[in-house]
Amino acid sequence: MNSNELALAEQLFGVFVMLRDSNQFLESGTAKMLREKDAEFFQKRAAEEFAELTGVVDGSHRHSADFEQDFLLESSQVFYWLSLAAVVQQKNFSEFTQIFARELSELEAIHTVHKIPIAKIFEKDLAECRTKGYLV
Repeated sequence: MNSNELALAEQLFGVFVMLRDSNQFLESGTAKMLREKDAEFFQKRAAEEFAELTGVVDGSHRHSADFEQDFLLESSQVFYWLSLAAVVQQKNFSEFTQIFARELSELEAIHTVHKIPIAKIFEKDLAECRTKGYLV
């Protein structure tokens, strides 16, 4: 990832850390999962989402008629679940990128092949975080 993409990814990762550590958003589904689930649960979900992303690419998995929308949805889910696996283990962003270097590299490669900037998933998810009040 380039420096802009890494900065966006780190900002999004920081939201998940905040949800883990803050009592302000206890009703958040993500915050609840971070209190109740373990890294193995999140890694399993990430693998399932990677399979769904592969299905979007090969045409066997769809949520809509819009390839890019489905592609971004599943890509976002891969990043989300990988992030939660690291966050629940108290890892920082640098450790996250090292632990999941292979998965993140695969995700980036899929984006490159399909000419959809990986930054789009971070921008979309950060906009949603702003809407939910997680970011100002």
